Amino acid sequence: MKRFLAALAFSCLLAAAPPKGTLVIVGGHGSTPDIMHAFLQGAGGRGGVIGIVPTATEDPEGELKEWKEILDPAGIELVPLDVRKREDASAKAMLDAAARCTGFWFSGGDQSRVGDKIVGTPLQKLILGKYEGGAVVGGTSAGAAIMSRIMLTGEDIWGKESLRELGPDCYVTRPGMGFLPPGIIIDQHFIKRNRQNRLLSLAMTYPDHFSIGIDETTALVVKDGKATVLGASGVLVFDPAGMKLKDGGFTGLKIHFLKAGRRIDLATRRVLN
Repeated sequence: MKRFLAALAFSCLLAAAPPKGTLVIVGGHGSTPDIMHAFLQGAGGRGGVIGIVPTATEDPEGELKEWKEILDPAGIELVPLDVRKREDASAKAMLDAAARCTGFWFSGGDQSRVGDKIVGTPLQKLILGKYEGGAVVGGTSAGAAIMSRIMLTGEDIWGKESLRELGPDCYVTRPGMGFLPPGIIIDQHFIKRNRQNRLLSLAMTYPDHFSIGIDETTALVVKDGKATVLGASGVLVFDPAGMKLKDGGFTGLKIHFLKAGRRIDLATRRVLN
């Protein structure tokens, strides 16, 4: 059944027109000027309105303060979308504030907080609609994990990150925000924290999904169905085309390591340069 659903999702991916907006998906631990430029310009630059969603972090006030120090000199208005409980994501005042935004940023922290408080709410639907219409959506660390429809929670089946075993269904997932097309899974802090086992396990669990691990201080910028690597390190791409599962293992999985400037077509899964 998983194989059938993945194939169906991939066929939908090929048929759907890409959203008009931009995704800036950062692997965590800071940014670089080119990444920040891509995000701020995606929101329209000076005169833009960016909603900061600090739900994943334990310090939302600190997150909002840091962003105000960035956005004020750039002439961009900050709108706090400080969802503390699930009901907040249905409140008229919150939705009215989000509707004004030309961009959105999801903080680092624990992505399951976003899953608990925003996924499946009117706020999720509104932000998805804004992205489809042309808004930029960015996020770092946990804010990167939430981008895909299947979201890694950061836990394995033993309740904590472990390298005890490699196989299918070893890592816990749940629905994410779904900004990326179906059939794509994102992981973050990827090379720095040696998280290859996570996406190898997911390749075995969802063998038709295209999985991308973004390293720290690195971003994948998605526009018009194409993804460009920016920043200081790179991304690892796990392409299951030709992969075969057998006896608890697999053969034929393609792996690409792409540095800044390299591009991927997310519909065809082809590396462009």
